[in-house]
Amino acid sequence: MKKILILLIIVLNIGCSSDSIIEENTELIENPNKIDLKVNGLSTTENILEISSYFSCDRDLNVAVTSEKDNVTGDLLVINLTKDGELKSIYFADKSGNFRQDYYSPDFIPASTITISEFEFIANTKLKFKFSGQVIKNKNNFLEPNETITIEGTVEINKFINNQCNTFVNYMTLNDDIELSNISRINQNDQQNTIVCYEGTSLNGYNIVIKNLSQNLMEMPLGTYSFFNNSITEKIEFRKYIGMPKSFSTTFLIPTDWILYETQGNFTIMERTTINGFQVVKLKLNFSAAQNGTVEYIFTNSDFITAY
Repeated sequence: MKKILILLIIVLNIGCSSDSIIEENTELIENPNKIDLKVNGLSTTENILEISSYFSCDRDLNVAVTSEKDNVTGDLLVINLTKDGELKSIYFADKSGNFRQDYYSPDFIPASTITISEFEFIANTKLKFKFSGQVIKNKNNFLEPNETITIEGTVEINKFINNQCNTFVNYMTLNDDIELSNISRINQNDQQNTIVCYEGTSLNGYNIVIKNLSQNLMEMPLGTYSFFNNSITEKIEFRKYIGMPKSFSTTFLIPTDWILYETQGNFTIMERTTINGFQVVKLKLNFSAAQNGTVEYIFTNSDFITAY
């Protein structure tokens, strides 16, 4: 009889242990992504529903945290990084009051107030990093002082959303230390003529504009186009951001926030081709940038690739 009781106890213990293991494994499967978030030094009390992430076009990482308040579900925190761990942008929704307040990383140099550290990434397998710093309340008035919130935390991603790359990533690289991946084409009508320009801003606060084009780059003849600082035809403008951190969530340039350099040189349209169904044009940029007559930058054979 004692032996039977002992066996029953052992079986029950094994059953309880198995149930515990199953519960732990289920929790691991259901919650593979984690975040530890603090706001102004205090752990968040938000009802977090989901933490998701995807890796886009072999270049960019997105992490989105959603939460629920008063039966309304929306983004709480969205972080965009490059695959090398460089901060592209952060959005944080402060839902602690009666009305949501939107906060962002600074325009033009997002890492000026926010640090990304202990970055680990294996494509579509693992992402882990820490973040800390200040986000700035979005504003519309240039004279309005900054209103900030301090956020910090650790993100761990073990499950990624499938993401298909349906776009061509335009990019420009100036001497390997200034990379511009957000290139926009702007068409403007000047009386009866169309003026085309291409503009991009780097994550470390540089702006470049190829301006005064009479055609899209894809339509222009192959060859070299030279310019001087006072050229009224094709030319390159180059700027460096020197303003205080602020957030308008726009690419509008306030002149006093930038150094506009004197530029001269050339750009060469090297090739037109088709890549993955996109019409692609490839350029080489060669120019210098000076301030008050002193050359501060010389860019040689810099790549610019854009598509339509």
